[in-house]
Amino acid sequence: MSVFADYSAEEQQLLLRSLQAAAVAISAASFIMERNAAQLDNTLIGSVQFALNARVLSNQPFPDYVKVVMAPDAGPQALATLRQVAALLAEKSTPAEADGYRQWLLTIAALTTEAGKEGGNFLGWGAVLVNDAEKAALAEVAKALGVEG
Repeated sequence: MSVFADYSAEEQQLLLRSLQAAAVAISAASFIMERNAAQLDNTLIGSVQFALNARVLSNQPFPDYVKVVMAPDAGPQALATLRQVAALLAEKSTPAEADGYRQWLLTIAALTTEAGKEGGNFLGWGAVLVNDAEKAALAEVAKALGVEG
């Protein structure tokens, strides 16, 4: 098993960036700090959540989400980060831990796609929960992570 502290400072930054990258690829964020039964058994997820909480409590700044999303290369950069973290996990984590972490990132991305309805008229009629562009982006996230989506 591995925990956040087992990774180098650069690798820790990659693990932390991967959380945002999962959401940036879809263009919204949610679910990161919620804990469920599957995540409780994954020490890496728990230790990353602990590290994020420590950042919040110490008032350490986070990247400006809107600025990150609006960057011209946000999508490709997010997918590149996810590919990097998948490779890092394969190298340094147990297979179960790596699979759980990758699945966690995919779940973050999937829940992000469902954050709001898309399209429809001004009353929301005809809107869809996940549009075709989001479905395609989610498939790219799954591919980048090496997870069947």
